[in-house]
Amino acid sequence: MVLYYKSSHIFNHNFEIVTLAYFNRYPNPFSTHVKSTDTIDVYIDDDGKLHQIKLIRKTGKLPQFIKPFLGKITTSWIIENTVVDPKTQEMHTYNCNLDHRKIIRVEEYNFYKFDSSENITKSNTTVKFSSGFSQKFGLGLNIKDRIENWSKNKFSSNIIRSREGLQIVMESVKERLKANRQLTS
Repeated sequence: MVLYYKSSHIFNHNFEIVTLAYFNRYPNPFSTHVKSTDTIDVYIDDDGKLHQIKLIRKTGKLPQFIKPFLGKITTSWIIENTVVDPKTQEMHTYNCNLDHRKIIRVEEYNFYKFDSSENITKSNTTVKFSSGFSQKFGLGLNIKDRIENWSKNKFSSNIIRSREGLQIVMESVKERLKANRQLTS
């Protein structure tokens, strides 16, 4: 079984603030599990879209039933691909773990779209959780379903903290933009 998680959210900020905050969201008080971020590539394509690839290292606690497979490993590497289209005011992001994929693969797709009539940015998130274990593995213990369910439940609680952290960064970006505009006017 493969599990999916879907969520939508509205940010009461314009596209400029949301995208700047997204690119600068670490560190924030809700992201202490993020240990490092490295920008691998940044470029603007022929259509004027900004592309960025990042490598992110995160830590976290694992449930007991996963420890026999991972041991004391508590870190994971994430690849993040982001595409920003300033013309349509849309941003697409894709995040996926690079390690432990035979145990669990988590693929997160985000779509942000600015609504100029309401001056808000709408966000839609879809996450796919898939374990490499077969249903028969574990002598009926159903490790595959347990791992996928645990991952989905953990993500659904973490996304709230993630949005709170992003909101803090948005407020900071908003204040910095306001201060910069006052200096230049």
